[in-house]
Order: sequence, then C-alpha cells, then structure tokens
Amino acid sequence: MTAQHPGMPQPGDCWAPGSVSVPAAGSGPLSGWSLAVKDMIAVEGHVSSFGHPRWRETHGPSTSTAPALAALLAAGASVAGLAKLDQLAWSLTGSAGEGVAPRNPLYPDRLTGGSSSGPAAAVAAGLADAGIGTDTGGSIRVPAAACGLFGLRTTYGLISTRGVLPLAPSFDVVGILARGLGQLGQLLEVMTALGLPGADAGPPVTGPSANLAAPRVIVPAGVLAAVSTETADAVLAVASGLAAAGGSVPEEDDLSAFFGNEVADLFARIQARQVWAAHGPWLAQNIDALAPDVADRARRGEKLTAAPRQQQDDDRRAWHAYSAGLSRKLPVGTLAVLPVMPDLPPLRTASGADLQAFRLGAFRFTTPASLTGRPELVIPVRHLPSGNHLGVGILGHRGGDAQLLQIASRIAS
Repeated sequence: MTAQHPGMPQPGDCWAPGSVSVPAAGSGPLSGWSLAVKDMIAVEGHVSSFGHPRWRETHGPSTSTAPALAALLAAGASVAGLAKLDQLAWSLTGSAGEGVAPRNPLYPDRLTGGSSSGPAAAVAAGLADAGIGTDTGGSIRVPAAACGLFGLRTTYGLISTRGVLPLAPSFDVVGILARGLGQLGQLLEVMTALGLPGADAGPPVTGPSANLAAPRVIVPAGVLAAVSTETADAVLAVASGLAAAGGSVPEEDDLSAFFGNEVADLFARIQARQVWAAHGPWLAQNIDALAPDVADRARRGEKLTAAPRQQQDDDRRAWHAYSAGLSRKLPVGTLAVLPVMPDLPPLRTASGADLQAFRLGAFRFTTPASLTGRPELVIPVRHLPSGNHLGVGILGHRGGDAQLLQIASRIAS
C-alpha cells in the first residue's frame, strides 16, 4: 500500500489504512480483473474501517467475506486494495474520511464525491479495473459523475448486502463503478447469479423487456433550471440519444412533486432514524470523534428517533405514497434522465458551507432512486464546448438493471 504524503494527494491515497489485497479464489469470466473494494464490505480476517479509525479500534475482524465479494473472487477477480470512504458512508462529498481525501484523477483540484470515494479514485486512476461500493443516498452515483466513470446503483434487494456494514438498511445497496459499460454488465451478471437477495427485501418489480425496446424518455420539467448550462446540455444530449435510438423524441413531464428540498428532507429524516437504529450506541459513545457534519446528522437522527411516533408514521406513509406516485409517473417502459450533481464536484479547498450546499444540491437528484429502490445508471458525458466531463443519471424500473445497461449501450460511445 502506498504511504500518504504531504501536499498534493497521490494515487495511493485512495487506499484505506490497513488495506489488504486478496487473490482470486477461482477462475472464470473475471479472471485477471482487479477490484477496489469499499472498506465496509467484509473481507475475512480484516477489520473494516467504515471510514473512521475509532471504528477499527472498537471492532474485531470479519469472520467471513461478504457473499457479493466472494462471488467476484470465485469468478476470477482479485482485490487490489480496500479503499477509503467517507465516515460511516454518510456523506456525498468525499472529504470526510480518514487522512488525505482521495485524489480525483479527472479533476485533481476537486474532490471525488462520496461516500465511495476511494473506489472511484482507484478506478479513475487505473489502479483497479472496477470498484465495488455501496449506495444509500447517492454514494456510487455521485463519485461516478465526479470522476468520469460509469456507475450503477442497483435495484434494492437485487444483490446481497450480507457482510456489508449497514448505514440505512431500507436504502443500502451494493453498487459498481467502472470505466466501461461492458464491465458493469459483467460484474452485475456475476453478482446477480448469487440468488441471495437482501434478507429483508421483497422480490424486485420486473416488467417485460419488450416494453423497453423503444422506451419513453422523460426529462423532468423544471429540473434543469437548477443546474449549470453544461450539466443541462449533457442531460438533454443523453435524453435525445436514448429516445432517438428507439425512434422517438424525449418528452418533458411535470415531476416537480418528486424532486426538491422537501423530498430530500423526507429521505434524510428516514435515513437518519435508520442510521441511529443501526449504530445508536456506538454513535453516542463516539460522536465527538466524528466530522462535524456527520456528527450533526447523527444528533439529528437521535432527536428524530425520540420524536412522537405519529411523526415517524407520517414519514413512513409519505415514503410509500411517494414510491406509488412515481411508479404511476414512470411505469415500466419509461426512463427518466436526470442530473446527478448540479455542476462539477467541489474544490478540495471548498468551505464547509460550500460542501453542504453541494450535498443538498445533489440530494435533490439522487433521492428518487433511493426512496423507490430503483436502479440508476450514471454515464459519463464529455461536454465538448467546455471540455468538462459530467455524469448523467438514467432512472429505470425495479429489477430492470440489465435492461438499463443494454439500452444505454446504444449511446455509450
């Protein structure tokens, strides 16, 4: 493992303290592949960092390797290293982890986004062929967009999360980062062949693939007013390409009820309660050791958990009503094309206020997939006039992950 150095972060700064490499356990379709694995996915004999030295100090080594990772090892992949993440995977910035924040090879003066910051940095730097991480509120999608990668937040419950440290179990999924769309597809095929969906997840909602031969492509009306001109151009280019591949044109539709600060805060409230339920005693004992923004979210989780039951029930009903409403707006056969971030990722010198504004801005666009358990694919787009690389999200239907990749392959070049 590369040691940390003062000054400009080096590519090795993507690896977590105590990182280990793991050889392949078999041979198969992934033989020769190397993986950067977020250091909250269990590796037998290793103490996961969860993005914080105090976590390692207070926990023992894993007794087995997470099934999703074990499947990749059995298929011939090896682990190049265990990669950094934001503290407890509870951030979207890539700045709140251990030591020096991972370097963004695409934009060296900017952050990688989080919380799967290390895997994204490693893949973008060519230190691994693909990254395996988690996505709760955008932790695969934001780093993919920030680092010029393909990224997939998988359907909730599609890939086993056994052996993965929980953040908010109703939203946590295993996700994938890669430099190529075909790589995502191969990794997805291996992990979904497990037949081990999350223990508390029902079967994914699927639909006939014929409905996606010529999908209806939606750009939510009004959404692009909240992003940079370059980001808006990239979203429209992807929407036009997807629709043209199916012989149609993109449409605008009013989805204002499904985006915005109120929806983002609904997700944040439910998430915070679940984080406190999963880790409350540890958080209470170690809250002063957390980054200020993470500590603030933990304190909010404690307060929300102690709030009257009626408030919690109201949020739960609002969550289910939201999911049902979006299903009516975006049935099988309809794709929504979305920004992932309002603009480029934050500068490494960004203030705390700037980082908070970035997080809230991205949350508006990442929340729909998180609240509904839908897959979302991020594809990198180069904006030719500016030269900037921007990530665009394509929101599919539950269980339609492989179909989403197939559709995107029509325009990926």
